[in-house]
Amino acid sequence: MSTTTSESISTGAGPAERRPLMTGRALLMMNLGFFGVQFSFGLTQSAVNPLFLLIGADPDQLPILNLAGPVTGLVIQPMIGAISDRTWSPRWGRRRPFITCGAILCALILFAFPFVGVLWAGVLCFWLLDAGNNTSMEPYRAFISDRLPRSQLARGFLTQSMFTGAGAVLANVSLFLLQKVSALDQTASNGVPYWMYTVFWIGTICILVTVLTAMARTKELTPSDEELEEIRSAPKGVGNAFREISDAVRAMPVAMHKIGLVFAFQWYAMFIYWQFLAVSLGETVFHATPEAGGPAWDDAIAWSGLMNGAYNFVTMVSALFLVGIAQRIGAKRVHAAALGLAAIALVWLARIDNQYLALIPMIGVGIFWASAVGVPYLMVASMVPAKRTGVYMGILNMMIVVPMLIETITFGWIFNHLLDNKGSNAIAVAGVLMALGGVAMLWVNPPDEADESPIMPLGSKRSITVYERVVVGSDGTATSLYTVDRAAEVAQAAQARLVVVTAYRDADPNAGAGHVEGAHRDLYGAEAARRALDQSVTKLTRERARAIDQRLVAGDPAQALLDTVGANPANLIVVGNRGLGASKGQLLGSVPREVVKNAVCDVLVVQTSALDEDRLFAKEPTDATMDTVSPDARPTEDTTPAG
Repeated sequence: MSTTTSESISTGAGPAERRPLMTGRALLMMNLGFFGVQFSFGLTQSAVNPLFLLIGADPDQLPILNLAGPVTGLVIQPMIGAISDRTWSPRWGRRRPFITCGAILCALILFAFPFVGVLWAGVLCFWLLDAGNNTSMEPYRAFISDRLPRSQLARGFLTQSMFTGAGAVLANVSLFLLQKVSALDQTASNGVPYWMYTVFWIGTICILVTVLTAMARTKELTPSDEELEEIRSAPKGVGNAFREISDAVRAMPVAMHKIGLVFAFQWYAMFIYWQFLAVSLGETVFHATPEAGGPAWDDAIAWSGLMNGAYNFVTMVSALFLVGIAQRIGAKRVHAAALGLAAIALVWLARIDNQYLALIPMIGVGIFWASAVGVPYLMVASMVPAKRTGVYMGILNMMIVVPMLIETITFGWIFNHLLDNKGSNAIAVAGVLMALGGVAMLWVNPPDEADESPIMPLGSKRSITVYERVVVGSDGTATSLYTVDRAAEVAQAAQARLVVVTAYRDADPNAGAGHVEGAHRDLYGAEAARRALDQSVTKLTRERARAIDQRLVAGDPAQALLDTVGANPANLIVVGNRGLGASKGQLLGSVPREVVKNAVCDVLVVQTSALDEDRLFAKEPTDATMDTVSPDARPTEDTTPAG
């Protein structure tokens, strides 16, 4: 019998955290706001420093003028994350109020920023703009983790990376293209060209439209009664938020410390790159300086925007593949390689004197950026408790902003006294720091297998490497629960996704013929099947399970298992050797017999026929079972399951 309907449910750490799967369109809509937020971030990276130079700043002042980013990130992101973890409104949700308020603040500052004519006013706007960006960004990342089941987290953060790249591409390319519009090449009384006014106003529109649309179209999941009670009883206020941050740091997983070690090098380097790219291009390509100004310096600003747009375009494309590669070979190796590419690119960029050739190193920077904005967040989202996602996302951002803060304080002196006031030398130093980050990533030992991340592996050795998904059927009985436990052990060893399938019949159980001895006894009705499915995963989700999908299927149990694995030989089906109602001593029940007969993948048959269920599931179980793998689980008749 073919499967007629299917319902998929994904689970996090327990039944209270199950989240429905999102359609591709809904997932895109949820992430749309990252486009606008990253447009704003893109302007802080590419337009704000040139604007500072236009209104009177010296190049060696740029590091200290960028103090706003690290300080606001260090204070605001973890604080907002911790507060949002303890927030819930039936109308507004948990994360959406912070995301929306931060976006509105960004829009107001983006509109006003180009009107500034004195440096202190520009610095004030920069602080407010970064405050708005940080108020939106970390709750937004936590929003993705809150809303998606574990099976869709990788896709969710991949989509975020794509919108992040797209927003930055538009911000930076706008700097380049609008500078070429003759009608906008005049300069306002404050020394800022009108094309820069236009770029900031485009950013105002982008962040308002995308964030407000995404927040209006995506609803947050209502917490369970237990979670709501915990939120209500949690102490409120800024002081308690900081205590929550302190407690979270003390309980932080070891893998997050390893991420912080590498971040110390890479983010110091990226802050140098953002601050001195235009200065470096002015020296090596356009033979211009910010002190002299003029059309050549405007060309250097515009070309730096194009280059930043180029690396963000590469980020969009490479994000499609990078996460999948990291899931196969481990995040440690992928991120180390990305850091190495960035190191080569920046050292080379510091010596290039052709503007078109200077675009080629952006390939390496773009691949690195795709890894930097995706892989670490996936790892953290999978290794921390779901109810504390907000605060841990904020702590991860602290690991980013601390090296940035150190850079703002120290690099001005380094630039002045050790690098001969040359932007090209600064870019070369950034490349060397990226290389050190790559070495540090390789130096970090991978965790034990028991400590691996269930979504984004750090690169530890796996006991079993041949299976992508482990599919097991369950009807909620004791023997099926034992089979599910054995399947979970195999899935954990293989770092594979565990899929628990419960099939049911829609027909009235009293309408058909009587039960046949030795045959599988079916479940009737979706509600009974759902109860059986809940019972099957409750124990798993309380313990340490990796990634669990649940599936309710109306139809034949054997066909449900076969349809779930499809034609992928890299999957594994786990079945008990006798189903509910099968007679003792029967070698193979009806469901496992059909599965072994028709499966195109391996089948693990768990020996349950000799089990004394009352004794097996008592408080002190005794040894009474062993696993057997079918000697040849390949199909003997039909190679494609019916249906």
